[in-house]
Amino acid sequence: MLKSASKVTINTGNVLNLIDIKKKAGQNVTEELSESIKLTLSEWNSQNGLPVQNGSSPDKQAQDSRQQSDYVVVSTSTPREAVVNITRPHDDVQNKMAEEERKNLKIGVKIFINEDSTSSLTECLENVFTALPTEYIDNVILAYNPDLLHLSEASDDKLKSSHATKASPISLGSNVVRIPSTEMEADSEADARKCEAILPGIKVLWAVLEDYVERGRVHQLGVADVGGGCLRRLHAWAHVRPSIAQINLASCCVVPPALHEFCRTNDVQLLTHGDPPDLLSIAAVKTLSEAGVGCDNLDWCARYQVHIKCRGVLALKGYVCKATLGNKDHAIQ
Repeated sequence: MLKSASKVTINTGNVLNLIDIKKKAGQNVTEELSESIKLTLSEWNSQNGLPVQNGSSPDKQAQDSRQQSDYVVVSTSTPREAVVNITRPHDDVQNKMAEEERKNLKIGVKIFINEDSTSSLTECLENVFTALPTEYIDNVILAYNPDLLHLSEASDDKLKSSHATKASPISLGSNVVRIPSTEMEADSEADARKCEAILPGIKVLWAVLEDYVERGRVHQLGVADVGGGCLRRLHAWAHVRPSIAQINLASCCVVPPALHEFCRTNDVQLLTHGDPPDLLSIAAVKTLSEAGVGCDNLDWCARYQVHIKCRGVLALKGYVCKATLGNKDHAIQ
């Protein structure tokens, strides 16, 4: 039960071992995240979860009671907020990673964030390192989607769809799809508008990620949903250049020519994904709000995936998210 907390962080643990999620084959990313959060909250509540009183530590009796649960609540406080951290310490993340040497594992993290807050990004990364027993992450992909971008998405999508072709979405070989000049101009116009909205924030957040690379805690950086012009500007500005670019084909039937060409000539790995830009708000409404907690948006969310290199097997997958609770008097029943 959450009564006096203003913030909550949720670590779902390894979702691959959640039977309820396995049964729902074909679910999309939003459904998977929502279901993972719901199951974590539900199981925590059933394991005698206790309320946090104004962010202060509970008494010894409460601590002893809580230690009997697989779902531990840790309260932290600052002058401005009380935070409840819900995690699953008896999940199999530790065991799964211990089955292989670290050099045989590839850890990838994608961070979804809507604000250019350096403290929020740092908090997100540190929560991932807490969830995973590792000294470094192989790659981190930044998915920055400020609210300003959402306002213009509808018009941009219409512009892109009017120029869609039946060409193969990804082709990084020599047979580059030739797009008429009028379509390239339209692509560039949409790219420029989007870039002006997101590039300043990306630069603020990128500086944080570069610090993690310089300290050896992250090895590669990537960015999601930017056009060729925007990627070129980020690439030229950054000290640690992006080596991965993700594009959502749900809103773009063909890879923008500028992005395609830039990745080909600058050895940037171009990947596709199916994550919606409004993932944070949709997941919050489907989970925390339905559970009786006033929450319209997740502050940030990180998805981690661990593959076994030699076999290409996905060993574990999980989410770490943080939400601001709209009403501290609400509770998860």
